Amino acid sequence: MDPYPDPLAVDVRLSGGTVIVVLSGDLDLASSRSLAARLRDIQTGQPRPTGQPRRLVFDLSRVGFMDCAAARLIAGTARSLPDGQRPVIRSASPLVRRVLELTGLADQCELV
Repeated sequence: MDPYPDPLAVDVRLSGGTVIVVLSGDLDLASSRSLAARLRDIQTGQPRPTGQPRRLVFDLSRVGFMDCAAARLIAGTARSLPDGQRPVIRSASPLVRRVLELTGLADQCELV
């Protein structure tokens, strides 16, 4: 048994050109390395050779906390999307929305 389990669960679902990323846990210093690695894989079409996603949706309904670094990682995924597309953030808690708004990163995402 791993004495240091990953504090973040990431479930990736693919539907057409849309990738839905369901995150569970806290998005903080402890999970940032894992989140960055998973986002790199998604942006490059790994592990399945599907290519880069045309649309990226983050379901944050199971996220209780998000720090600024995690917000930057998620907002930064816009660079891998087709022109004009922004990552979609779905079901963010009021606390997570507030972090996005205070950092100015809400403008780089589509909040639904």
